Amino acid sequence: MDFNKLNVKEIRAFDAKKIGDTVKNLRKELVGLRMDVYNAGPQAKTQARNMRKTLARLLTVGIEKKTVTATKK
Repeated sequence: MDFNKLNVKEIRAFDAKKIGDTVKNLRKELVGLRMDVYNAGPQAKTQARNMRKTLARLLTVGIEKKTVTATKK
């Protein structure tokens, strides 16, 4: 899955389980990419920044879904 291309509309279509799985996968890739930043240079740095932004989007939408579910009960 290309994490740099995820936008909010696509993320909102995910269910809670898929958001959680995507967050786990993204964090694993981000750890590996952090090591590449020192070796690969600016390209890896830009990719890491985009991944962090995508991770923030995923977490934000996940929290919104939890809040909506909690208020409906």
